[in-house]
Amino acid sequence: MKKTEATGENTPCKATLYVESPAVMIPPHLKNAVMNREGDVGATTGHAFIGITDKDGKETVYGFHSAAGLPENADITLGTRLKFLLSGKYDGFVGDDSKEPYDDKMVYHISQKQYDKIKAYADEQKKNPPKYQIFSGNCVLFAYKAMKQAGLKLPPQPLFHNPAAAVLGIRVYGKAQKIKQKLGQAAAKILGRFSSTRKISKDILQELKKKPSKQAFGVRAVTESLAKNAAALRKKMAGGR
Repeated sequence: MKKTEATGENTPCKATLYVESPAVMIPPHLKNAVMNREGDVGATTGHAFIGITDKDGKETVYGFHSAAGLPENADITLGTRLKFLLSGKYDGFVGDDSKEPYDDKMVYHISQKQYDKIKAYADEQKKNPPKYQIFSGNCVLFAYKAMKQAGLKLPPQPLFHNPAAAVLGIRVYGKAQKIKQKLGQAAAKILGRFSSTRKISKDILQELKKKPSKQAFGVRAVTESLAKNAAALRKKMAGGR
């Protein structure tokens, strides 16, 4: 399937891979800045889920879980839940993860057609969820299968699908993205000195200005965004008094 790499009018929608980092992957100096989370399986192993945003800016969020995590099973101990997760015999369910914490994310600019493919897959999985198995039928595998309906290139997953590999891939891509941006700015300054009538200069400059087809936001970028949002909210509340 041919991927949509161009951005702009052809990609009015978004698809986002959200990842809650395993606790050990959160830098110590950021532990007090990350989103609040429950002391459950996800806080230890990590968790992944997806969001798809339509052309009007409305986001729908999907996440795959073991049914052991449903509210009616709240009295099941953590040890018992882990046994269920490893057994592969427990039912799974796809729910609304819009209130789930996350520390890293990868945002893809997609077309309406790609949006429809992801939505159709996620809705079908919601109606007929498979069994949950921590290694071969987990939250990351669900998220990846959904995103791959649109032909998106996701962070690599060696051995088996897991949140740690997704987090590492996002952070590495994010660093590479920053380096590329800095090099691009330097190149733009150099090319800008050439005559604007030189086609090669104009073409390269235009390419440098293009919005990337995907953008990585590691834990530092997410926590900075949370801090800015909190500060803006405090300012708004103070102004309203």
